[in-house]
Amino acid sequence: MPAMQAQRSRGFTLIELLVVIAVIGVLVGLLLPTVGRARESARRAACLANLRQVHQSFLLFADDHDGRVPLGYRSGFKQFNSMIYSGTSGKFCLFGALYNVGLMKQPEIFFCPSNEDLQNSFNTDANPWPPGVNSKVNGWAGYACRADEELPDIEATEKVPKKMPRLADYRARAIFSDLTAQPARVDRRHRDGINALFGDGSASWVPRAAFDKPLAKCTSNDKNFNPQQDEIWKGIDKTYGGK
Repeated sequence: MPAMQAQRSRGFTLIELLVVIAVIGVLVGLLLPTVGRARESARRAACLANLRQVHQSFLLFADDHDGRVPLGYRSGFKQFNSMIYSGTSGKFCLFGALYNVGLMKQPEIFFCPSNEDLQNSFNTDANPWPPGVNSKVNGWAGYACRADEELPDIEATEKVPKKMPRLADYRARAIFSDLTAQPARVDRRHRDGINALFGDGSASWVPRAAFDKPLAKCTSNDKNFNPQQDEIWKGIDKTYGGK
């Protein structure tokens, strides 16, 4: 038999295998950031879709309550603008009005899919569902209401707050957004910006630069930061583009 026919194919040497592994490692390193960005882009789009559905829930609520909606904050703190239930007072509040009238039957839409904070995620130990199941634990939504008006907690004999603003008064202003109570709230979801929805139903991405200066000053939950919270919403308003 000729020597060429008898020759067996040789395997990879150790050095060749190490080179192949190194090349694969480099490719994976290049692909992972791209995959991460694609996932975040999909979550950001899902977040916008959630906000539009939240708006639809508020429209339905307004139809049944003379155009008024539970849009505001509680207990003097403009940073307390995403609550459903207060373990302190043992009462529902803000988004809790929608829960009481049956408009939170799809609760997942009230939570940002990018959120990494258990307090503002759906059905966690820190934020159990349904709200009020543990009467001492606060219940939180994953989105924030515009914090212009302080609303009273809902009395046990009522389903909605006794005082609420009219939704029509906010047509060209932001009414919902990802959480902006403190920098950590932004850092734990989209990081370089937030999604916001305006009174006319339009929704858009808002770069962090539009509100980062007042946000950076909000180092804790404190009434002294109420003016900064106002500035954050004004910064978001400036990005309004209409439908």
